[in-house]
Amino acid sequence: MISVIHVGPGMYSFGGTQTVIRVIRDHKMGADDIRVLSTWEGRHHAKNFVLTARAGAELARAPRGTIVHFHVADGGAWLREGALIRLARARGFRIVLTLQGSDFVGDVARHRNYIGATLRCADHAIVFSEDAQAAVAAVAPRVKTTLSVNPSPIDWDAPGASTTPPVALFAGTIGLRKGVDTLVEAWQLLLDEGIEGECRVVGPIDDYTPPQLERFSVEPAVHPEAIPELIRTARVVVLPSRAEAMPLIVTEALAGARPAVSTPVSGTPGIVPDPKMLVPVGDAPALAAAIGRYLRDPELAERDGRKGQEHIAATRSPEVIGAQLRRIYESLGVGAD
Repeated sequence: MISVIHVGPGMYSFGGTQTVIRVIRDHKMGADDIRVLSTWEGRHHAKNFVLTARAGAELARAPRGTIVHFHVADGGAWLREGALIRLARARGFRIVLTLQGSDFVGDVARHRNYIGATLRCADHAIVFSEDAQAAVAAVAPRVKTTLSVNPSPIDWDAPGASTTPPVALFAGTIGLRKGVDTLVEAWQLLLDEGIEGECRVVGPIDDYTPPQLERFSVEPAVHPEAIPELIRTARVVVLPSRAEAMPLIVTEALAGARPAVSTPVSGTPGIVPDPKMLVPVGDAPALAAAIGRYLRDPELAERDGRKGQEHIAATRSPEVIGAQLRRIYESLGVGAD
């Protein structure tokens, strides 16, 4: 029996890491018993401090044979989860880290001693790029690593992309890191070309507020469980990010039989089944051309969406990644009886 406690941001707060934790729990991936402890519920420092303290108290009471799996994102996550990782090591737990941050390599460069000491508490680290794998090896050479991907359930019942109106969808934090400014430029180019359809930008505003454009809507974030239905309303999903670890919305789009247009940052090239879905970072004309191709050709969107769905099912389904997690947990030598 393998028991795992997953520690990270709240499953129903906003973000890809949260969704990954929820998918792991809902599909009972890799373990016989799964619990989740939350450390973050948005930008409320006092609340997050209380959540982290409660998580620490739960870890202090957890059975010794439990595996603790931390999902570490950017910024303050290294402080919140870092303290809990040290507590878990002091209690003698086996520890797995999934490094979800969009700039993990940069974080290591800026905080080498602290992050290195934290990583050395772990038994195993899951990373999403060879650069991240090399960064772990540089500061924690004895920690085993696995180059992996995030799981995504397959929406086999999703109607084909050719059945939906010509809608381009962005779903995520509305900011410069996600390249929403480039999307604005691209949409204006498409408007100048007389494109039919609309562009929907859905999510919380961060450091960039898009200007008003024709047939370009900015909408509040939806509940995480509503993302598959949101994807069904689009013909193509767009994510022109400048930095990512493993962008879940691209995986979710393909799992929902929708083509995705994104940038070749970190682990993104391994997600898409065709390199023509990738455009250079900050290249508005290339982004406009890729979006326009799908909006103008519903049959192409249908074919590429189905191809993407088959690719995700073969490489990133909960069954595939769950089996990988099980192997990692069994390699730690606890609870495998």
